[in-house]
Amino acid sequence: MTPNGSAPAESNLGYPGWRVLCAAVVGLAFSPGPMIFGTFGLFAPHFASDHGWSRGAIMLALTFFNLAGVLASPLTGSLLDRHGVRRLLFPALVALALGFPALAWLTGSLPMFYAIAFAWGATTVATQSISYSKLITGWFVQHRGLAIGIAAAGLGVGYVGMPLIAGALLAMYDWRVALSALAVLVMVVPFLCNLALAHPAPVKTPLTSTALAGLTLGEASRTREFALMAIAILLASVALTGIVPHISLLALDHGLSTGQAAAVASAYGLSTIAGRVLVGWLADHFPVPRVAIAFFACSALGFVLALSVGANAGMAMLILVALTIGLGFGAESDVIALFISRYFGQRAFAAIYGYLLAAFLIGSSIGPALFGFVRDASGSYGTVMGIATALMAAACGLLALLPTGQRQFEPVAA
Repeated sequence: MTPNGSAPAESNLGYPGWRVLCAAVVGLAFSPGPMIFGTFGLFAPHFASDHGWSRGAIMLALTFFNLAGVLASPLTGSLLDRHGVRRLLFPALVALALGFPALAWLTGSLPMFYAIAFAWGATTVATQSISYSKLITGWFVQHRGLAIGIAAAGLGVGYVGMPLIAGALLAMYDWRVALSALAVLVMVVPFLCNLALAHPAPVKTPLTSTALAGLTLGEASRTREFALMAIAILLASVALTGIVPHISLLALDHGLSTGQAAAVASAYGLSTIAGRVLVGWLADHFPVPRVAIAFFACSALGFVLALSVGANAGMAMLILVALTIGLGFGAESDVIALFISRYFGQRAFAAIYGYLLAAFLIGSSIGPALFGFVRDASGSYGTVMGIATALMAAACGLLALLPTGQRQFEPVAA
């Protein structure tokens, strides 16, 4: 509904929800996924040369980052339901910005490196899709899937742009200065944009009352659907987030330059843009599990392709690998919000999202280090690409067990 309680006007460009959606696109483009995972592979060789750390040891920092997120996500979700998005989003954006210079200048040892990564992960959960999805689902009903898909496309924009930005900074400056410059971007772009535009739907609207319909966190967590989607999200996350910081390293292993490796990483992000928007649009017309399975299957095929490419594979082949795998990664962030809306309602949206996000973060805690250590042990990425293929196939199998219908909920009094 519009703020004055009249008929829904979501298709009208003057609808306030579209301004909120624009802020979400910008916020997700500059969220931890693109800014940290999307650029970490480019900075990893500098950590290695300056400190003598192995690739697996460096990528383990991302595990600590995500483990902290696992612990903080349920609490963050509950706080978002209780206090609203804005009270948590802006302090978390400041924390996101501060992490870059801390990682650049305060990491003289691996324990300190890991400690900073852990603190960073614990304090930045509210900068991720959990906050923006809560805002968007409060504003949109008829076009909720499309709106979530467009917002999540901001992640894809970030995965395209951030490797190129980081690559350009590394070409001009010392790696520590380049890493610190990312902090300035956070404070100038997403912070100011969200300060102006990221407002929740008005409290006293029929839409808000409808949004209260659904299951409590306890009720949702006891359902078969919750367990199936949590395990599927975890398995897919291991593969799809595991490859993110290694896309550029895979390209470097095949003899590409730093600039070409950044372009391959950007291709991954470009694919996620298409994946996110398509998943959102299709979810407004088809059962969410079937849409998710189709895109996860594309990623499985991409991992098979990566497994089959030879040592002399050129840039075009590696871009094809990145584009194919990226479609599934584009689907994953969309389906969490869509699954909650379809199966559990909006009553405890952020709290439920916090636990499913924790499942995603457990997977992303394992993935980058798994890819790094297996590559260190085997000398190539072939073995871990086979593991990733199996994980994506298992995730598809679990999602196939979900019912295709949508639950109907009675509104709950505010």
